[in-house]
Amino acid sequence: MHFELRPMIVLIKPGTRVDRFFDIQFGSTLFTYRKIFSMLLPLVLDQLFINLIMILTTAMISSSSEESVTAVSLVSPLYMMIFAIFNAISIGGTVIVAQYMGRGDQEKVRIASGQVMLATATVAILSCMILVLFAGRLVNIMFASADPVVIEKAHGYLIGVAISQIFLAVYLGAFAVFRGIGEAKICLKLTIIINLIHLFASMLFINVMHLDIFGTTLSLNIARIIGGGVAVWLLMRKKSMVQVRLRHIFRIDRTVLKSVFNLGAPFALEQMFFNGGSMLVQIYIVPLGTISVAANALTNSAFSILYAAGLAVGTLATTVVGQCIGAGNKKLARRYGMKMIYLSTVITLLSIAILLPFMPIILKLYDAREDTLSLLYKLLFTAIIPMPLFWSVSNVMPCVLRSAGDSTYTSVVSLITMWLIRVGLGYIFTIPLGFGVQGVWICMGIEWAVRTVIFYLRYRSEVWLTKKTIE
Repeated sequence: MHFELRPMIVLIKPGTRVDRFFDIQFGSTLFTYRKIFSMLLPLVLDQLFINLIMILTTAMISSSSEESVTAVSLVSPLYMMIFAIFNAISIGGTVIVAQYMGRGDQEKVRIASGQVMLATATVAILSCMILVLFAGRLVNIMFASADPVVIEKAHGYLIGVAISQIFLAVYLGAFAVFRGIGEAKICLKLTIIINLIHLFASMLFINVMHLDIFGTTLSLNIARIIGGGVAVWLLMRKKSMVQVRLRHIFRIDRTVLKSVFNLGAPFALEQMFFNGGSMLVQIYIVPLGTISVAANALTNSAFSILYAAGLAVGTLATTVVGQCIGAGNKKLARRYGMKMIYLSTVITLLSIAILLPFMPIILKLYDAREDTLSLLYKLLFTAIIPMPLFWSVSNVMPCVLRSAGDSTYTSVVSLITMWLIRVGLGYIFTIPLGFGVQGVWICMGIEWAVRTVIFYLRYRSEVWLTKKTIE
């Protein structure tokens, strides 16, 4: 599992004009630009790889039947509401670990790492029990108007992914630690291993054995079990930078846990209500027919590869700005915050320019019907048009603010804009105004624009720099 990433940045000779440019833009007393880019490249590859595998697995599910991809689409927001809780804890953990790392307190880094692992696993086990016990009732109540075949498949998929989230929580907890200390390469290695296992297992179970939804959840569980085990081993081995021990995991540290939950709880609520809003959107899309639901799901899958690199910059911002805050250098935190926005914008534009010409090839993988594919293209371009202007500030700036402890504000703004614009205005565009499912995607662009204005004003105010996160 040992390999070295050698990005193009290492080919830049010291003292050249390009070297000086990058040094001015990204160099500081805490980070060299080479360190910044050495963290960024694995994060970008990590996100691209995850989304590429997601596209391929979605394509395999789609090849089974449109009912299967519709079932997965309907259940995903419901599952994501629960997943959001321990995912938010892991993100809060990244901030805490990054700040202790910036302070140079190695023992606190270990304690925070262990507490993040404990918290994510505990929440995942409890939420799994809830989903498994009430899966049938939840699906039947929420999607009663869906096709009976879709409901049956959605029930089975929900139980399968609920079980897998226990192992995913362990994996995400470890990721939170590695990203907090700036070890993005380890995350990339784990991502490659886990997603390749998921891909080849899906090919076996779906395309060869024709297990349909059961094959999807089986491959997911196998990949996440292996991933969780390897992640724990990497954290606890003697060569690890962290060297977490059992006492760091099972000896409760209330101070550290409080810091993690203070950051994670607002984000968890935000994500829960965000996915609740997505689920409500799914509910009013369902009566439009299976074609609309399938096109919406497949567009989400295809669109994800265009913003994958931008999301990687958001993760990088959490580490970089968090370590600046931990080191007590607020001026540097503010500088890097805006640099991350510029970097995300450039990378997003490059992603669109490079990947868009290949989109027809990618979309063919879905094996969708002609009418579904036609609607898919329309939705995709509806999202791409506002993306260069608004996506980065709307989605990366919250990471910058949250890394300094300004979690509640970002979550409240995200919730209000999501429910008022994407859900509320989206319903008006979709049903009364007759735009169909395209109305939801139009309103998503409007939401990005509004969030851009609000988050930029918050950044300019510097209130976010006054928050205290760690003791």
